[in-house]
Amino acid sequence: MRGKKSDWGKRTVVFLLAFIVAAFSGGSLTAFAGDTTTITGTITDPADTPGEPEPQPEYSLSKTSLTMAPATTSTLKLKGVSATKVKWKSSKKTVATVDNKGKVTARAKGTAEIRAVYQGKTYKCKVSVKYKTYTAKDGITYKDVKGDFGRTGRWFKKSIAGGKYYFTNTGGSAIYFKVTGSKYINVNFVQKIGVATPYFAYSVDGEAMKRQKINNSKISVGNTKTHYVRLVVDAIAEQENRWGESGVGIKSIKPVTKEGVVTAIQPQNPTVAFYGDSITEGVRALNMALLPSGTSATHSYAWYCAEQLDMIPYYAGYGGSGIVKTGSFNTCYNAITSFSSGRKAEKFDADVIVVEHGTNDVDVSGSVFTSEYRKVLTKLHSDHPKAYIMAMIPLKQRHAQDIKDAAKGLKYVTVVETASWGISYTDGLHPNTEGGKVMGKNLAKKIASKRKAVLK
Repeated sequence: MRGKKSDWGKRTVVFLLAFIVAAFSGGSLTAFAGDTTTITGTITDPADTPGEPEPQPEYSLSKTSLTMAPATTSTLKLKGVSATKVKWKSSKKTVATVDNKGKVTARAKGTAEIRAVYQGKTYKCKVSVKYKTYTAKDGITYKDVKGDFGRTGRWFKKSIAGGKYYFTNTGGSAIYFKVTGSKYINVNFVQKIGVATPYFAYSVDGEAMKRQKINNSKISVGNTKTHYVRLVVDAIAEQENRWGESGVGIKSIKPVTKEGVVTAIQPQNPTVAFYGDSITEGVRALNMALLPSGTSATHSYAWYCAEQLDMIPYYAGYGGSGIVKTGSFNTCYNAITSFSSGRKAEKFDADVIVVEHGTNDVDVSGSVFTSEYRKVLTKLHSDHPKAYIMAMIPLKQRHAQDIKDAAKGLKYVTVVETASWGISYTDGLHPNTEGGKVMGKNLAKKIASKRKAVLK
């Protein structure tokens, strides 16, 4: 009995081992029942069915299409895979680029295909780069445009320092651009200056203006996100020969980092043009210095007026100039028709025009002044028939009656009285910063009232 029991136990162990081996090998199994019964069969694993491969994981891009504006970014992901294990490519790097982490940077208007390659398979995303609009905190609305920067004011192409660049001889002229991927931007200026280094001012995303000399051309935008930059040529010395084209040019605008991108934007707000003298220019708005250190277009009444109205200022203000007197540039009429002694002025659209002249014509007879002032008004109306013209009485009330006489009968002209404005000055003639704010606010009220009346 013991022998038979021991023998059966051995057969049970063999049977179990055979079953396990067969189950994992897909072979035949013979089972023993006593000494006489044999059972034969096949056990298979469904996953090991001949001819069917192991199932593969499914991968897909987080987006198969993107619509972007120039100088913006968006990140793609291949779901389930670390971005660094993917090989990223762009079909058109001039339109959009992609880094090794899947971050796409839009560079110019057009279309491109971003490809993610992993384990021999390619996943695609179509990128469309289109122009869009954006409104900054200061109320200025920008639209993407072609080029390195947009511009407003008295710019012209000038050959200087071995190249041909956009150049201005007028404080208040401005450029606009958008940047992404770089905390800092280098604005490379060129200059034709004989008296003192000019200043520029810049605003990022509509924040307060910051001011510095043009030889300190590095500006900070804060971080690598997308930012909108407004840059103004803030001060050129009054004593420079503007009529002979002394001034400042823009050679290039470059991000500090290789990944950075700069593209052009253009403001879409209406324009208010200012034809005037050193008060319009912002001379002594900061202090008594008759140099760029004391002058600032962005601290002048013209700037504060345009700011109140959410309009873009167009400056044609030159120290010492007048209706008859030439000053640092030339007469007002010649400022309308010319950028310099040998260069005609370009046409531009203006919704409102302000004339701030008369202070420097103190020695000019009334009849001569009235005649020349009327020529200015009719010329401005001829060039801008849809604009309404605000003829300001000088703060010191010089030629007040002559200006009223010149505007008489001209329905497109509104005479602006200034006697009650209560302006504070640096020198008894030029408004200081606070005086400029008061002057700008009062003028803006007059313009807003006129615009409202016209729209009725």
